[in-house]
Amino acid sequence: MDNVEHFDVEEWMGSFAADGVNEPPSGYGKPQQKRNAVVEETFALSLSIMDYCERLAPINRVFSDQILRSGTSPGSQVREAQNAESAADFLHKMKIGFKELEETDYRVDLCHCKAHYPHDEQLVLKIKRLFPLFNSIIHSTKLLINERKAR
Repeated sequence: MDNVEHFDVEEWMGSFAADGVNEPPSGYGKPQQKRNAVVEETFALSLSIMDYCERLAPINRVFSDQILRSGTSPGSQVREAQNAESAADFLHKMKIGFKELEETDYRVDLCHCKAHYPHDEQLVLKIKRLFPLFNSIIHSTKLLINERKAR
């Protein structure tokens, strides 16, 4: 974890509450004033998951539904984290998002082992690229919480 990029959780949480509105300033799908990688990437992942599940549903509806739920959950958790009541609450929501990302990664990997299931290498890359981002956020938030406890 030596090359973990520092993530400032207080700055990130504050960027959403500046005007008292829960929505990002420009809304999803539009350029934001300040780039928020985890918000953008989890939203893009959710859109890709939706497309993938539409292709998977005729082959395996149950599996498609499971991937749809777990694959859109990281974005939902990140969105909920915007209104976290504390750093600990923020950390909890991000950990849930990370767990859902791992579940999605596992299920999509299983689909790629079946020749007759849809294969989407770009989706796999989107999933895999989110792991270091979540790790960085979780690690930095833990450090912040521990620093506060030490004071």
